[in-house]
Amino acid sequence: MDRLWELYEHCCMEELMSLREFITHLKAGEFGTFSRDNVVGFLRDIEANMLENIELKAMENPALEALKEDRLAETNQEIDELIAEWDRS
Repeated sequence: MDRLWELYEHCCMEELMSLREFITHLKAGEFGTFSRDNVVGFLRDIEANMLENIELKAMENPALEALKEDRLAETNQEIDELIAEWDRS
């Protein structure tokens, strides 16, 4: 999974590619072959980082607390959709 992180960091930071675009390129085999377990594990790690960041920002700024639950749900949904897209052939 370290290789996926390296690829993701490069694509997102240097090429400004979104996570969805990254998964599309990954699925097309542009970065090599990765197992479903590796991709799902990677996406769940991304999700955990995003959820942690949402929680942290809401704690730092009480004005964001009202938005927190919606953002958490949107993040869960986005990751679930990416996993479902990966599973579709």
